[in-house]
Amino acid sequence: MLSGCSLEPVFYSSVTPDMYYDSPETIYSALSRPFTHWRWFQTMDRWFLQEYTGDGICAPQRYSHWEDGGQWADLLHHTWTPDHTSISETWRGVGMGIAMAYGILEDLKSVDYVKCGLDEETKQSHIQQLNALVAYFYLRGLDYFGGMPIYRGYSLEEVPRSTAKETFDFIEETLKTAIPSLIPYKKGDSQDGFISQGAAAAMLAQLYFNAVSYIGEDRFEDCAVICRDIIDQKYGEYELETVWNGPFDFENEFSPENIWQAPSGNSKYQCSWFFTQSSPYNAAKYYDAPSVGSYNGFCLQPSLNPKGEEYSWKMGRPFAKFHDNDLRKKPYVYNGKKKYEGMFLMGMLKNPVTGEMCTGSYDYADEAIELVDMIAPFKQLGKKYVDVDQLPSDIYSGEENSGIRTAKYPTPNTAEQNYRWDPDWPVIRLAEIYYMLAECRFRSGNLKESAELFNAVRKRNFSGSDPNPVTEGGLDKYRILDEWQTEFLGEGRRRTDLIRWDAFTTEQWWDHNPSREEHLKLFPIPTTALSSSNMIKQNPGY
Repeated sequence: MLSGCSLEPVFYSSVTPDMYYDSPETIYSALSRPFTHWRWFQTMDRWFLQEYTGDGICAPQRYSHWEDGGQWADLLHHTWTPDHTSISETWRGVGMGIAMAYGILEDLKSVDYVKCGLDEETKQSHIQQLNALVAYFYLRGLDYFGGMPIYRGYSLEEVPRSTAKETFDFIEETLKTAIPSLIPYKKGDSQDGFISQGAAAAMLAQLYFNAVSYIGEDRFEDCAVICRDIIDQKYGEYELETVWNGPFDFENEFSPENIWQAPSGNSKYQCSWFFTQSSPYNAAKYYDAPSVGSYNGFCLQPSLNPKGEEYSWKMGRPFAKFHDNDLRKKPYVYNGKKKYEGMFLMGMLKNPVTGEMCTGSYDYADEAIELVDMIAPFKQLGKKYVDVDQLPSDIYSGEENSGIRTAKYPTPNTAEQNYRWDPDWPVIRLAEIYYMLAECRFRSGNLKESAELFNAVRKRNFSGSDPNPVTEGGLDKYRILDEWQTEFLGEGRRRTDLIRWDAFTTEQWWDHNPSREEHLKLFPIPTTALSSSNMIKQNPGY
C-alpha cells in the first residue's frame, strides 16, 4: 500500500479466488496448506495409536516421568476411553484434513490456470491430488474409527456417520477417479509431499489389503493386481534401494523406493519429534550434537526378562527378531559426510569418535548409560526388592537405561549439523508394496512367490547371504508378522497389521494380555466429538 498513490487502505469484506489467485506462487501456497496438515498428521498421536497399542514399542514410566495419567499404559493394555487425548486429536485431525482439502479444492476449481501461467493438465493434477488427499484422510478415519461422515465437498452442514462399507466405497471411487489425472513418478524426481499416480494407487492397494478388517470382504486379489503393477513400474519408475538405510537417509526425497513421504528440512519444517521422544537424556553426547534435546521416552518392548532370559511368547520381542548378522542390528554410528551405520541405540552409549559418554540425569545421575533389552527397576535391588527374581517388568517399572532405541532416521554430529533433520518421513515405500503382494500370494497359496518377494527386500540387510531367509515351509502367520515388524519397525503401522491377522485382541506380548474384545479393533468416537454433535453416534462397545 505504501508504494501506491494513496496511503488510505481499501478494505474488502472478503477475498474471492479471482482476486487472490493470480500467479503460480499463490496457487501453490494454497495447495500446500492441506498438505502441511497431512505432514503434521504423520506424527505423534496417530503414531502413538498405531505403535503403543501393538507389540513392538512402548513408553514406560521412567523415574517420575512418562506416567502421564496412565495414557501410555491405557494404549498398551487396550483400556483407552473416549477421553484419551490421542484419540481425540486423531478424530480432529481427520476432519480438519478433509475440510482443508475440500476448501482449497473449491477455490482451485474456479481459477483460470492459464491466466496464472500454468496449464489445464496441472489444474487437473492439483484437483485430483486434493481429492486423493481427502481419500487418504477417510482411509485413516476408516482404519481408526470405522464408518465416517462422508462429505463430497466443502460444507458447513453436518452429516451423520456413514457405514464402513459406504466409507470404503467412497474412498475406492475417489481414488479410482483421481489416479488417471495424477503424474507418474520419474526416477530422480523429488517425492516431497505431492501425490503421484503411484501414491494414489498404493493407497487403493492398502484399502483392498485391509478390506477384511474394514468391511469383512476379501479383496486381496484386487490388492495383488495393483501391487504387481506398481512393482512393474506402470505407475512410476520405483525401485527397491540396495541398502537398508536408503529410504531413510539425508537425501531420501530422491529415493526411488519412497512412493510418498512427508518433507523435513533443517531450519524449515523439521521432523525432529521421533528423535526427541525416543533418545535417552543427554543422548546429545553420544551423537556429538550438544544442541539437540531429548525426552527419554519410547523404546522397544523388551525381548528379555529381568534375569536376561528371552520371553517365550511368539509376539513382541522385536529386538530379538533381528538376526545377529543383520546390518541393522548394530549401534548407530555417524561416520561423517552423510554416512552412517546401525539402526539402534544399544549397549554402552560412548561416542566412538569423541569418547564422550552419555550419562543419566535421575536414577542414573552422572552414571554411564548402558541401554539394555529389558525393562525393570534394577536400581531398587537391595532396597525395595531382595533379588532379581522379585523385579517386575511392566510399563510402570522402567529406568533411564530401559529398552533399546531406534535410530532409523540419522542424526549428524555438530560439525555437519546443517544436515540435521533433513531425512524426510516415508509414508509409503515400495518395500510395503512387495510385502503386501507377498502376503496376498501367501493367502492365495502361492508360497514360492511369497517367499521370493519377502527375500527380495530382506537380502539388503546382510553383507553376505541371508542366514534366515523366508522359505515356503517356514511361512505362517507369525513369520509374516515378524517380517512386517522388522522391516517397518517404528513406521506407524503395527496395529493395522495385527488387526488384519486377528492378533490384536487375541495374542499375548509383554505387559499385554489378550482381551478378545472385538470392539477394541476400532477406537471410540471421542467425547469432544459426541458432545458437539447431534448426529454422531458412538461405536459399539464403548
